[in-house]
Amino acid sequence: MDVVLDSISAEELVWLRSLEDKDGFDTMTCRPIRLRSREEKLKLYQSALDEPNTVILGLWTSDKKYLIGKLTASDWNPRNHSMEIGYYLCPEWRGKGYMRSALQTFCRMLFLDQGCNKIMAQTGAFNVSSIRLLESCGFRRDGVLRQHHEKDGILYDDFLYSLLADECIKPLESRE
Repeated sequence: MDVVLDSISAEELVWLRSLEDKDGFDTMTCRPIRLRSREEKLKLYQSALDEPNTVILGLWTSDKKYLIGKLTASDWNPRNHSMEIGYYLCPEWRGKGYMRSALQTFCRMLFLDQGCNKIMAQTGAFNVSSIRLLESCGFRRDGVLRQHHEKDGILYDDFLYSLLADECIKPLESRE
């Protein structure tokens, strides 16, 4: 089954966040977690969806019957034309190549439609599946934030990754 990237509502983002929370989202981010009510989350997500320099798309089955994840790009830097990405895929859909395909499409869209030159990602050194995903999509490890990510009382390193437009677009165009 193919997947498509398409619009997503604040309600759908709240639903996905509830799945992320059950899935241990608080351990997969190094940023502080703030508990919010459903209404606060709706307001926050609607604000993010309305932000012109943020891109949030749902990852849907090709028939648009099931929402199975999301991809986000934010923190637009107009000086170097960069954005930071994040992603989430529901557990039952993992390991089938859906996120890899979606992330490649998403990055190409950010380069071609949003004018990005660089896309960045950050992940914990313990998050092997995220590291494999990024590297399989051509991201390069730029650096390490030492003891930056607390998980279960242990401080882990965080890895910084980036993908440049000319590393993504030209190789794809040369195959066409």
